[in-house]
Amino acid sequence: MNLFRSEEHVRRWSGLNPEAVTETIALRDLAAVMGTESRRHWLDEDYVSRWLPNRPRERLAVLQRLGRSAFWLPPQ
Repeated sequence: MNLFRSEEHVRRWSGLNPEAVTETIALRDLAAVMGTESRRHWLDEDYVSRWLPNRPRERLAVLQRLGRSAFWLPPQ
């Protein structure tokens, strides 16, 4: 399935499991979630010690600003 489709297209997809889909997200919103400051330092040599601990907090702040649920955060 092409994940970059409209929500209407996703809902019409024959293979959709309605119980599994709780929320869709616009590409621009997903880019905001993935484009946090810590993500910009992905290849820094100190990424794990300096930037990785900030990721969940940064992503949650973006989701809250966008009015989205924590569904889009990775499992803890």
